[in-house]
Amino acid sequence: MNDTVKDVVVKSLAVGKFLLHWGYLPLIIYIGYRSSNPRPPLARIFSPMA
Repeated sequence: MNDTVKDVVVKSLAVGKFLLHWGYLPLIIYIGYRSSNPRPPLARIFSPMA
């Protein structure tokens, strides 16, 4: 493998790790919000005092 391909693979893995790390919980919250019936107001989800 040459250096340019290796750099692209390393950067792609870094971006994938970042997206998985910071996007997993918001995805789970969004899926739970979409599947709940009745849907609670968004303010109640993001603020425990609402």
